[in-house]
This record gives sequence, structure tokens and C-alpha cells, in this order.
Amino acid sequence: MVEIVSRENASFYEDILDDMHKMRYRVAVEQWGWNIPGIKPGYDKDDFDTDDTIYFICLDASETKALACGRLNPTTKPHLLSEVFHERCVSERLPRSNSIYEFSRYIVDHRAMTKEDQQAVRARIPAAINKFCLEANITHVTFLGYMNSYARTIKYWKTRPLGAPCYFEEDNATYIAAQSAMTPEGLKNLRDAFRLTRDEPHLSSRVSWKDQPAMNRVKAAITNPPIAA
Repeated sequence: MVEIVSRENASFYEDILDDMHKMRYRVAVEQWGWNIPGIKPGYDKDDFDTDDTIYFICLDASETKALACGRLNPTTKPHLLSEVFHERCVSERLPRSNSIYEFSRYIVDHRAMTKEDQQAVRARIPAAINKFCLEANITHVTFLGYMNSYARTIKYWKTRPLGAPCYFEEDNATYIAAQSAMTPEGLKNLRDAFRLTRDEPHLSSRVSWKDQPAMNRVKAAITNPPIAA
């Protein structure tokens, strides 16, 4: 199950959100070695966990523990690529649109799962985001990802780089900024590659996902964008 959590329904998910932030720290900081400015020890909640953020959280069988997560933020407002990693988009102007969201904090807690479960869980977050974007009329997502993740992404989504690969010495990894199209074909590719069923991923058990306030909010913003001052 993948829960979609936003400002409108966060009160139903306080326990899950709390566990997600702890899981993000445990994996990203303690296992991967990320240096995330301004966060509390043991708790990854940064400047881009905002009221506009839409979270995607894959839960365990008890529906109490976060196994994987990702988040979407509007590119029309400050986000990681615009504020922290803007220099990684060297080839062109950073994409900004009501129909383009940034995908970040895609994290899977592999140590919490058997090897048999890891593959399906790893697929459910991007598949859930693809499914949500199709319903919400989000056409593209941008992201900064590991080069090996980028190599996997281009197998499923129509993806183009936004800049050159860049090596980060502090965590000994190479990253690249990119943009992917959210299409029905991309969702089918993910389902086929990871052997998800035609109705997977299953979204939101606590709130009907097709009535998601976050989805309606995004649709409204795309249909009626704010008038520039």
C-alpha cells in the first residue's frame, strides 16, 4: 500500500509521517552518508518539507511502518533544484511550471525487508507518483538522482538530462539532474518490469485517493494558474 499524504489529510497520518522522517534519516544520513543542513539528529525534515509537499509512503503489512517514500514539490515554488542544486542544471533554464513537480527523497529502507520484497517496494513509489501525476495532470517530474538511478529511470520513463553529471566527494557519488515525462506508457513499463499487477500500486487506505484533496489542489493550480504580478 502507498499512502498519499498532504497538508489536507496529514492529521490522519501523524504517526506515519513521524516514522517516515526517522526512516529517511536512518537511511540517507546513517547509511548513505548524506549531509543535510539544518535537520535534527535522527529526524530528516528539511526546508522542502512544506505545506505544499505531497508525500508517497509505502507501508509494511501492519500499515504502521514506512518502508519507502518519495515526495513531490511544485517547481513554481522553492525546491531542491532551484535553491540548493541549481548549478547542476547547466544546460538550460531550470524547468518551472504548474504542471511540473520535483520528485525528491526517494528512499527505500532495504534493511527492513527481505530480498524478495525489496524489488516490488522499490517500484511502488515511482509507480505511485506516475499514477498520481496522470490523475492530477502533472506532465513531468524533475529530480537530482544518482547516476545508476538515472540509468534505471531511462528504461521506464522518457527522460532527459538537465545538466552534466557531477561528483560529490562528501558521499563519494555522482549525481545528475533530469526531467521525466509522466505517461501511461511509463506506468506500464514500471508495472511490466517489476511484475506489478494492472491495478498496482494501491494508493491510500485511509483516504480515497481519487478524492485526494492534494490531487484536486494540483488540478486547480494547473487549470487556473495564479496571475503574475
